[in-house]
Amino acid sequence: MKRVIGFISILFVVLIGYYLQPVLFPPVQKKVSVEPATNPVVKHKALQFQKIKTAGYAHYISQPVAEFEKVFGQPTEIKNSGFFFQTRKYPFEKGILEVNIEADKISTIKVLAKTADTQPFKFGMTSNQLSDQINLSADFSLIYDEEPVAIELSESDMRFRPLIAFDNNTFAMLFFNGKTEKMIGAVYVNLESLLRLMPYQINSGNPLANRVQESNLDWTTLNQEKQQNLVEAINLYRSLYKKTTYSVSERTSNDSEKMLSEFLTSPKNVLSKERLEEWQTDQSAHLSNLSFELKDSEFKKLAKASQVKYITGFSYTPTVDPLFNLFEWISHSHLVDIFDEPEANELGVAIDQESVLILKQESEKTKGSE
Repeated sequence: MKRVIGFISILFVVLIGYYLQPVLFPPVQKKVSVEPATNPVVKHKALQFQKIKTAGYAHYISQPVAEFEKVFGQPTEIKNSGFFFQTRKYPFEKGILEVNIEADKISTIKVLAKTADTQPFKFGMTSNQLSDQINLSADFSLIYDEEPVAIELSESDMRFRPLIAFDNNTFAMLFFNGKTEKMIGAVYVNLESLLRLMPYQINSGNPLANRVQESNLDWTTLNQEKQQNLVEAINLYRSLYKKTTYSVSERTSNDSEKMLSEFLTSPKNVLSKERLEEWQTDQSAHLSNLSFELKDSEFKKLAKASQVKYITGFSYTPTVDPLFNLFEWISHSHLVDIFDEPEANELGVAIDQESVLILKQESEKTKGSE
């Protein structure tokens, strides 16, 4: 019996020792060196887009305006834009030649014509003829201020607003009529101006905000000058295509200004909650690629609230460069009829800094003859 008790006691001690050993004397773990994870360096490889040989007005982009004026003469008109650039118009029998100047250098050249030959493009050519001549690109991977910027053109952009790159790092935005598909406008720009005007989608990187001059400017006078210039540009475009020019009356001017003021003062009376949020976001961003256009139903509601009768019209923001915006509007099928229709109605244009409202009304003479 004593042997049995002794055996059990020894067995009990052995078992306790066996199970307590890892607790009392834990095994020393081998140190395993772990290599720090290295994040691969992502290199932004530029998408391949064709650069064509520099020609025509592209030679003058980013060059001193004095060099341009040696060839094209002195400007017929000089205006402050209110957005840190100056616009100058030059003699041009076939349409409009307008240049944007920043720090005495050319940032943008805009040409409106019907048949002018601006190498390597020809006004009046179709978008198909252009694509046969040049390998157009939909994707542009660029570097601005050491940051990558990826621009993507939609199918509609490729057809009506293609982007051309020159080998001197300048660009041309070409604009084709939204119905006839014939080239009506060309805008030559440097990269900074492209990122400010930006009618295309940006997939990475940021467009540049429009810089508004707030101090020491008479915006009332600036707005009126731009209204007059936009009316003149619209009528010159119509005259190039043998259409009767629009007349401007005090009534149409007052009605367009009243509608624009009504909208800017109380947009919530016209827009739904979602659309109001979109408007407020676009207003605070000052980005050209975040454009805001009133829908037909919203425009109708605004006209009713303002007690204005109209044939057609639209409101658009931002409008920093009215001639550029005219090109863009004509290139859109839902807006081109406003500028192309054969009837010569009365035209009203209202501009308030970055916002524009265009209104077409039946002329008083037509109403009186009925």
